[in-house]
Amino acid sequence: MLRSAWMFVLIYTGFFNSAFANEPEFRRHVISAESTFPACAVFDVNSDGQPDIVSGGWWYAGPTWQKHFLRDVEEIRGRFDDYSNLPFDVNGDGHVDYISVNYRSESIYWVQHPGANVAADIPWERHVAATPGTMETGRLFDIDADGQLDVLPNGTKFAAWWDIEPGETPKWNRHELPEELAGHGIGFGDVNGDGRSDIVGTHGWAEAPQDRRHERWTFHPEFDLWKDASIPILVQDVDHDGDADLIWGRGHRFGVYWLEQTQNASGDRQWTRHAIDTSWSQPHSILWEDLNGDGSPELVAGSRFMGHDGKDPGEYNPMTVCSYQFLSESRTWKRQTLWSGDSVGFDLDPKAADLDADGDLDLVCPGRSGLYVLENLRVADTGVVSNRATVAIKADDYDHENVMVLRDAVGTLQPITSPLQMGLRRQQILQGMCLAMGTLPESDRRVPLDVQTISTEVADGYVRQKISFAAEPGDRVPAWLLIPDGQTARGPAMLCLHQTTGIGKDEPAGLGGLENLHYAHELAKRGFVCLVPDYPSFGEYPYDFKVQGKHYASGSMKAIWNNLRAVDVLETLPQVDPNRIGCIGHSLGGHNTLFTAAFDGRIRAVVTSCGFTAYHDYYKGNLAGWTSDRYMPRIRDVYGNDPDRISFDFHEILAAIAPRSIFINAPTGDDNFDNAGVKKVVAEAGKAFEIYGKVAGGIVAHYPECGHDFPDDIREHAYAWLADQLK
Repeated sequence: MLRSAWMFVLIYTGFFNSAFANEPEFRRHVISAESTFPACAVFDVNSDGQPDIVSGGWWYAGPTWQKHFLRDVEEIRGRFDDYSNLPFDVNGDGHVDYISVNYRSESIYWVQHPGANVAADIPWERHVAATPGTMETGRLFDIDADGQLDVLPNGTKFAAWWDIEPGETPKWNRHELPEELAGHGIGFGDVNGDGRSDIVGTHGWAEAPQDRRHERWTFHPEFDLWKDASIPILVQDVDHDGDADLIWGRGHRFGVYWLEQTQNASGDRQWTRHAIDTSWSQPHSILWEDLNGDGSPELVAGSRFMGHDGKDPGEYNPMTVCSYQFLSESRTWKRQTLWSGDSVGFDLDPKAADLDADGDLDLVCPGRSGLYVLENLRVADTGVVSNRATVAIKADDYDHENVMVLRDAVGTLQPITSPLQMGLRRQQILQGMCLAMGTLPESDRRVPLDVQTISTEVADGYVRQKISFAAEPGDRVPAWLLIPDGQTARGPAMLCLHQTTGIGKDEPAGLGGLENLHYAHELAKRGFVCLVPDYPSFGEYPYDFKVQGKHYASGSMKAIWNNLRAVDVLETLPQVDPNRIGCIGHSLGGHNTLFTAAFDGRIRAVVTSCGFTAYHDYYKGNLAGWTSDRYMPRIRDVYGNDPDRISFDFHEILAAIAPRSIFINAPTGDDNFDNAGVKKVVAEAGKAFEIYGKVAGGIVAHYPECGHDFPDDIREHAYAWLADQLK
């Protein structure tokens, strides 16, 4: 079922890629589209001087990648038990074997190279070295600095490493590590600058003793990388200031991040969290490699395909492989999309190697969606045209009130029958939104947040702080931060967006305006951390869209970017569980909430009040109210205020948020956003939720008999719903 659904999605490869790249710097080679093995290795299997690829039950002879049988790989509960392919001459016979570190069999085993018999396709023999427990995967590092690589598994319930004494009967020696290292994510590097490499886990790091084999490692619980850090966690001096920083991806959610090491006035180590890119999900494996040949490695990351069979956020979205180069002057990361939109990604153990001996590094990408090579064209481009198409989405490619069709590369509309197709449709919806709003800023505008606290006040059941944070170079956003009293453990958080009102953020924070719009104040009293930013040009945020915002095509996109950065702020707070973030807003804040959630997959639940209707039902199709500089002037300037011409509609926005949950307050007497149009949107968008099946949340819609309002009883329903969604 997985294979057939994915092969259907491949039809749309060129269409998606064209929207994001010009001339590619990497070329895709299909090694085996049928492969579903999660790991690979690169070494000379047949001693012909050419690098070959090993993955699962097969090896592929370079440079033509002819397929050869290697072994039958055990399948456990629907997954091949081969979670890493780590090249190592285990028996010391001069031939490279490989080591596999596994979750489902709970075993570390090595697979023996058959020597001279390799050409006979004789099965390679598997030898179990240890069965210590479940392991995400593993990597090779020289743990004890003896010049020989050792095995460091990422144990989920144990922590240990193994050194290997090669020989006809290899000896594997287990060495214990602090149990606090157990979890999801492991890394290796010199954290404290003492010349000895340490081991990093999700909740801190273990300091290496002088004698790594026999002395005790000291655990330092100095940070929290949450519960799904990548393998590996990279230990690198990102900002070239002489100390080690950490880089990791969220293996089962959205985002790649780095943790900056600094010192306070007393000389104690401190760590500052920075988001690098949160636009895509499942970066389970990451690399640190010099792909562009400038002598400075880049972060290389790719999305994993169906790691949890669609249960993780963003698993059905189009896959991507990206590199990120740190820019010292701005302290941001410049992203290069190496490949996107089809079957190429990173699973549990990708590799970088110079496969064609041209002096640059290529990428080998295994996964449940196939085995691929991304050839680096930096040195030796043969001039062969890429298989990426040049078609770009246009506003009239869709009837935007119909979310259940997908346009293919030749322009034919196909019915959507699978979640993977819905994921592609979502990406095209975002492209349509960008046609009207302008493009979302890239990662190189994601400057350090530099959160500044201006004042602190004690309120009824919470502490209210006035803060500001940097959204991009030269621009700071004022906001209220409400932290419930006694909040010590990580809990739910809400991004609270205000309506069109001169006092901006003050109204949701309970400091004026309408009492029935004090939702941040009310949520904070119920135990939610709340962040309430000003929309540009409201409250304490003077903003000239033609001067400060000249690099934006719309105020709406500027607000979306600010809100993404506000979620970044929430993720840095020790009181916030990053997996339990929602968004709420009324009127301007109601549609701003929807826009933000469509682009930011970290937002888990959405409450929108009086925020939208179908464009044809907005003042009978007169869209002038959407066209000021604060919102989307292209609706006027490009699409003539015509709902038949605009490049997206709210049916699509709700479908783009799916399968995440949406709560809607749409009064029957709302004179801004027609109730009948809301019901049309809800009916159509609900079909997208049905496609996602069991993983979908759903739409809860309330239609109170009142005007443009957020009544008391509906707010109470919304708060109870949020408590359930974010529990």
